[in-house]
Amino acid sequence: MTDNSKQELQQLIEQMKKLEAQQENDRQELLQLKNQLRNFIYNNPDVRASFQPVPPPQKKPAFSLEQFIGLKLLNLVGIVVLLIGIAIGVKFAIDKNLISPLLRIILAYVAGAALLLLSVVLRKKYEAFSAILFSGAAATCYFTTYGAFEFYGFIDRPVAFALMVALTIATTIVALRFNRQEIATLAFVGAYGIPFLVGGESGNMAALFSYLFIINSGILFISFRKDWQLLKYLSFSFTWIIFISWLVLQYNDKLWFGTGFFFTAAFFALFTATVLGFRILRKQTMPDIDFLLTGTLSLLSYVSVLQLYKNAVNDDVFANITLFDGLFHLLLSALVYKLLPTYNKLSTWYMLSGILLLIVFVPIKYEGITVSAIWIAAAIGLFAAGFLLKKRILRFFSIGLFGITLFKLVLVDSLRFSTVEKIITYIAIGVVLLVISFLYQKYKDLLFAKDNQQKLLQG
Repeated sequence: MTDNSKQELQQLIEQMKKLEAQQENDRQELLQLKNQLRNFIYNNPDVRASFQPVPPPQKKPAFSLEQFIGLKLLNLVGIVVLLIGIAIGVKFAIDKNLISPLLRIILAYVAGAALLLLSVVLRKKYEAFSAILFSGAAATCYFTTYGAFEFYGFIDRPVAFALMVALTIATTIVALRFNRQEIATLAFVGAYGIPFLVGGESGNMAALFSYLFIINSGILFISFRKDWQLLKYLSFSFTWIIFISWLVLQYNDKLWFGTGFFFTAAFFALFTATVLGFRILRKQTMPDIDFLLTGTLSLLSYVSVLQLYKNAVNDDVFANITLFDGLFHLLLSALVYKLLPTYNKLSTWYMLSGILLLIVFVPIKYEGITVSAIWIAAAIGLFAAGFLLKKRILRFFSIGLFGITLFKLVLVDSLRFSTVEKIITYIAIGVVLLVISFLYQKYKDLLFAKDNQQKLLQG
């Protein structure tokens, strides 16, 4: 071994010893700090009270099919079957005239009170089972109050609404206190479904939709406190199935136009807050399912308004509805962008919905080459906006609109257009597409900068 090698080896050994000594010193200092902290906490009771030991992580118990069936599934199914049995029994008694209307209501309240009393008695030892019984009691009281008002007229509207509001508040409080989604779910599902099992022929839709609005208001409050997705999906589905079915099968514009329009707006506002409220209050990222629900809500509201005007003689009514709805969604996009800057995706979602409605408005309002001309102009505008704002989704929308226009031209307009109109349209589309292709080529580094960065990172 040469002298240089020996010297270099000695230096490395000395550096290693220094690092070991430094590490030992650091360890001793850390022990001293821990002892000082322990003594400080011990000598200060106020500080010691704020330090609670962190419980060790608990292992998740293994799934047991028998426990799931015995402890959860049986009581859920049991209370549902019981409620259905009560409803069928009441309906049978009604059909056979076995009991008077007043006695029907009294017996239904007695059944609800019995479930409630049993829930209170069993709460300490069997909390989960008690929660299920309470939800059954709430659902029974819901449909009994609704029936007493709507079918038999035993109580006035203000009294019925006050009772239902009180039931909603009580169910909400108990569900939050128990911290169990099944309480709210069963109670509200029963409140939705059992009036229809009992039946009724009065046709007072304002009362029914007000009743649904009260129930959904309770769900809205819960949605601000708990992220209970199942409850949100069920309330959304039940309400809109009932409302759209009424519009399609029973709606009469001479009798129910004001009611239909009011509750279309009310349900849109209520479910917008229900779907988005929890995320926005906690500044959480919106999952894809919330975007889907938001888009579905916009579509259902649009269909509802169209159905309200289904007997309109003037075709411009449908065009004006589409135009107004498109501008309304653009306004929503601007409000979200201004008031909720962290939710740019939601703003973009509303913007795209508005643009899509405005695109649909064109063929409803115009026809022939005018439609193609407006769509070409709109596609150019969308591409320019997407290029300047560096928004890929707008550029995709633009290219898609060009494709739809070309598709329409080949399969539809070619049968009606004159030769001159075909020439003008084909040349216009071709020139614009070539210009767009040139812009992509010229500014590809700018447009695809993010994609190129991702490739470099992956490569």
